[in-house]
Amino acid sequence: MSIATHRDLAAASARATGPAPDAVRALVAQLHDGLGGRTAGAVLWFASSAYDPADLAGPLADAFPGASVLGCSTAGEFSDDGSGTGGLTAVALPEGMVVRSAVALGELADDVAAGTDAAVAAVEAGLGEPLRGLDPARHLALVLIDGLHASEELVNERIGNAAPLLDVVGGSAGDDLRFESTWVAVGRTVSRHGVALLVLEAGVPFRVVKSCAFSSAGHRLTVTRTDASARTVLEFDHLSAVEAYAAAVGIETECVDATAFMRHPLGLMIDGEPWLRSPRAVVDHGGIAFYAAVPVGTVVEVVDAGDLVAATREAVHDAVAAVGGRAGGAVMFNCILRRLQMDAEHSAPAFVEAFGGIPVAGFHTYGETWLGHVNQTLTGVVFG
Repeated sequence: MSIATHRDLAAASARATGPAPDAVRALVAQLHDGLGGRTAGAVLWFASSAYDPADLAGPLADAFPGASVLGCSTAGEFSDDGSGTGGLTAVALPEGMVVRSAVALGELADDVAAGTDAAVAAVEAGLGEPLRGLDPARHLALVLIDGLHASEELVNERIGNAAPLLDVVGGSAGDDLRFESTWVAVGRTVSRHGVALLVLEAGVPFRVVKSCAFSSAGHRLTVTRTDASARTVLEFDHLSAVEAYAAAVGIETECVDATAFMRHPLGLMIDGEPWLRSPRAVVDHGGIAFYAAVPVGTVVEVVDAGDLVAATREAVHDAVAAVGGRAGGAVMFNCILRRLQMDAEHSAPAFVEAFGGIPVAGFHTYGETWLGHVNQTLTGVVFG
């Protein structure tokens, strides 16, 4: 699949590897070359946690003065040039595609709600108006969130309260599966437990992409007891979570493991569409820990895996059609669990090809954002 691109307003994408100084120089050169003399309105960059963020944030911010520049650590990076780990990717959205923007870093370590609210207030000050008054047909929020402190639900709730009409799309920072420390950056400033919030006014049509390649298997479970602070379900339907899950999937309890969870996550079904809550691990006393919150009373369904690449291709095709049949660029956020599936299937090249040649950059995440916090999903935005 090849997609026509708006050449006059096309985004620039880049991918680089190697030591930080060399990778930054290569990345910046590719972005400036792709912009062809145009000025960047916003730049999003994504980097392996093997890099020291101090070696990246300042030089990248300095390379695009006047632009909103934000980035985060990853569990792998991809662009229209390929997918891999241990490197850098970025996308520069040119002025015109971005009419105006404001970006802010919220510190979440002391108080998640207060830190998120502070970022919202800073963005509102930068735009000169409250987010709830913005036209959702022209405005969009992109968010990068620390991926290790289980802050995503509250961050999304606070942003949603401030901007109930806007699409808020993004991903949770990763650290290459070490699960030790992630970071987000705005301009030259880096946080190990923060949120980077970008709100932009688009000068072109845009469409949100969501793809998860799963369908309902027809088995429902109701959450009846949890340890909410640990994102752990203790009981489904008044049975131990492991026992109830095993029965719904049709396996023995001793077979409830990471492989089963990958193939059969649980979905909150809305209009026949699954919003995934992925199990992470079996814990003491038959509980199941999740990558996202699953509150008491939630009804979820066991879902079965489909064709990840085909579903990605279809979602991108539909988004391009919705913005007029030609695309100028895209930003994408792909779950680490999908990356692991792609690694096992050797389908990463086909995944990249599914974007049809659109200038795109993205990263493999510890969770995805759109209408809340989800797992095992691709979220993103295609710009016309």
